Amino acid sequence: MSSFNDAHNKDKQFKESLISSVVAPDKQDAYTKAVDYSIDDLMGVMEAYKHGSITSEEVAQEQIKLFLEEYTVKLINIIKEK
Repeated sequence: MSSFNDAHNKDKQFKESLISSVVAPDKQDAYTKAVDYSIDDLMGVMEAYKHGSITSEEVAQEQIKLFLEEYTVKLINIIKEK
């Protein structure tokens, strides 16, 4: 389990370092909001699928794809405005 924790910690540190190197300090709030909105969107799709509002896996996947595309565009815009 220790090797998993070490790998997890190294991966987390890498991601944090990469994010801080491309997201300007004055854009951190925009980045945090983009992450939060994306999590909310994904949770909404999962809840809708779980409760039957979305009845097929294909529709759920399409919704997730749309949200990931929106998240990607938000991140690109945050980075480009650096």
